[in-house]
Amino acid sequence: MMASSSLPSFPCLSYFKMPIAALTNSPRTTIPYNLKKGQTRLLHKLPSGLKMEVIEQRKSKSERENPPLVFVHGSYHAAWCWAENWLPFFSSSGFDSYAVSLLGQVNSQMTKILIFRLSRT
Repeated sequence: MMASSSLPSFPCLSYFKMPIAALTNSPRTTIPYNLKKGQTRLLHKLPSGLKMEVIEQRKSKSERENPPLVFVHGSYHAAWCWAENWLPFFSSSGFDSYAVSLLGQVNSQMTKILIFRLSRT
């Protein structure tokens, strides 16, 4: 005879009710960033049709063929956090460098915000 296993029940979860989640204003972070010499701001069109900000800084003349570098920010930042110091450093070291702003950050577009409700069953 085969023993059946079951997951333990968590009584505290049966009393938990999720609130209605809705955002009414834009959570977009907007920090003005003036481009440095040699930097270009592009709006790359994604397959969804939304546009994503990319700050580009091409390498200065280099004998070597280096791969391009792509920088992706963390929470509450955007491409500017890399463009300030790292793009100039790596471009002067012979790398084409690109910093992206994820959707909803600075000049990148946002998706529609969904309103949802979870309730106890």
